[in-house]
Amino acid sequence: MEEKKRIPAIIALKQIVERTSEYTGKRFFKALVKNLAEILDVYGVWVTEFWPEENKLNSLAFWLNGNFVEKYEYTVTNTPCEPVLGSHDICHIPEDVITLYPKDPDLKPMGVVSYMGLSLRDTDGKVLGHLALLDNKPMPELPEVFAIFKIFASRAAAELRREIIQQKLMDNESKLNRLFNGTSDAIIEFNRELKITQTNDAASRVFSISPDSFNPSDLKELFDLKSFNKLSTVLLKHDALSDQYGSLQINDTLNCLTGKGDSFPAQINVSCYDFENNRYYVIYIRNIKDTISKNEKIKALRTEAFMLKERVQAQQFEYIIGKSKPILKCLNLVNLVAPTDANVLILGETGTGKELFARAIHESSTRNSEAMVTLNCAALPSELIESELFGHVKGAFTGALTSREGRFSLADKGTLFLDEIAELPLSLQAKLLRVIQEGSFEPVGSSETKYVDVRVIAATHQNLEKNIEEGTFRKDLFYRLNVFPIHIPPLRERGNDIRLIANAVFQKITKNRALNVKPPTPQDMNTLALYDWPGNVRELQNIIERAIITSRDGKFNLDANTFSSKNVNSPDVENSRILTADDILELEKQNIIKALNFTGWKISGKLGAAELLNLPRTTLTSKIKKFGIKQIAVG
Repeated sequence: MEEKKRIPAIIALKQIVERTSEYTGKRFFKALVKNLAEILDVYGVWVTEFWPEENKLNSLAFWLNGNFVEKYEYTVTNTPCEPVLGSHDICHIPEDVITLYPKDPDLKPMGVVSYMGLSLRDTDGKVLGHLALLDNKPMPELPEVFAIFKIFASRAAAELRREIIQQKLMDNESKLNRLFNGTSDAIIEFNRELKITQTNDAASRVFSISPDSFNPSDLKELFDLKSFNKLSTVLLKHDALSDQYGSLQINDTLNCLTGKGDSFPAQINVSCYDFENNRYYVIYIRNIKDTISKNEKIKALRTEAFMLKERVQAQQFEYIIGKSKPILKCLNLVNLVAPTDANVLILGETGTGKELFARAIHESSTRNSEAMVTLNCAALPSELIESELFGHVKGAFTGALTSREGRFSLADKGTLFLDEIAELPLSLQAKLLRVIQEGSFEPVGSSETKYVDVRVIAATHQNLEKNIEEGTFRKDLFYRLNVFPIHIPPLRERGNDIRLIANAVFQKITKNRALNVKPPTPQDMNTLALYDWPGNVRELQNIIERAIITSRDGKFNLDANTFSSKNVNSPDVENSRILTADDILELEKQNIIKALNFTGWKISGKLGAAELLNLPRTTLTSKIKKFGIKQIAVG
């Protein structure tokens, strides 16, 4: 890279980000190598996946001398890539790479003089591939190039991990489809309105109805009146069940009607589940002589597919946003505790994102290849929580028509996140304590002891120590959970994070919905900064979405009347106490500190604290000295 061709690193970084950010998968890798080569002025760039069984690199995208090289494989032995795959650091050979690796068959024909490479790894350190720069001239050691190269190697590794997970998801969905259509039983899915939403191939054969005629169609057309009424009664019972993947068997034989006007007896199983806030049912219609059920296999594959989709989404989004000192402190605690198996208690007000930090701990832990299972202890009636946690056997209680696994079993080798732990009934706290201490429990209605290896992360917005004093929470359970507490700060204490989160939420909503809305103005940001945010990040997300939905002529509509508590920058009408002069001075001091924290201690200029407070710079400087306000260093 000649000196005259060098451009500032920040400009190069911006250009590469702009030219690659809209792509994923193969299109991303091709955009990455082409733009790295052009902007860094090198002869070639390639990104690969590693095939360990063959000790080969397979090109995902290769840009060389102005063109893409297709279908390129490369044996690692005796090449400059060999030390790269064995190291976590950049391998840089500024010149004479052919002399160092004379047995490499491709360097000389390509005219390669210099080389830079870095391995791409999975979260557990496993080598997935590598990213490399090749040049036909010496490649000097430039710190800015090293920094850019590391950034995009990290981005390429994340994309490669996402592609691998996506492929697993596709394979799993393919298995589900083969199982779904490979059975001789008719499988029919329908919604609350009894409209058929999908069927398998066997349903068309069994009912002599073409797939196009099945969808949409009314379920009642497949049964005689008596059988349909019996099925409707079963569906009403299903709505009363807590089991998301529950199943009921209709003991009586139902009479089905074919498209040709014939009828046949059938044994029916019914299951239901919720997806995107909609209830769906599935009926399994089988010959009464059949004995092998495909039900449990289908449900297991559906669960696995759902978990894989969540992992793909986790790879695509940076879900914790913030650079303030309180949030950086929390992230540092996450990094400290994640590699351990210590139980974690996450504390914070409602809406601060406690579940996101739980997920960050899980994803950064050695358990990240297993499931993170969640349970909101406040979302279920107390009599159902025990079954949700520990599972139950068939007949354990009224309505328990099948056995099912509890959350602890599903989280074995992984992580269980118990949100709103303070709502856990006192009668179950002893059983939870036993599982945490001994790793064992008995499902409801069973005498069989099960053993699990589960890391527990709990969260609450309540004061558990106060609950202990009131007798609603066990002290010994508190100490078991409180091994490593993390306090998530409220949004009002996070300064400029309000601006960062607002921008991120705005970009995500408008991009996902393809909306042409102008971003929040500096005045909008000032309005957001001066609000107390009792609902924290969740409330901020809701207000940004509301402002986008109610926008007119593409203008972001931040109506202060839509805020859920006291209006922005107005006195608390509920506080009727008359303030003293000292009280007013203290309010003014705290307001100045809040503005300084929000602007990152930028006093003057555009988006500075003086502009936010509508004060001259000299007046603000004078007040800072008057109140003795000093910036506290981060770290």
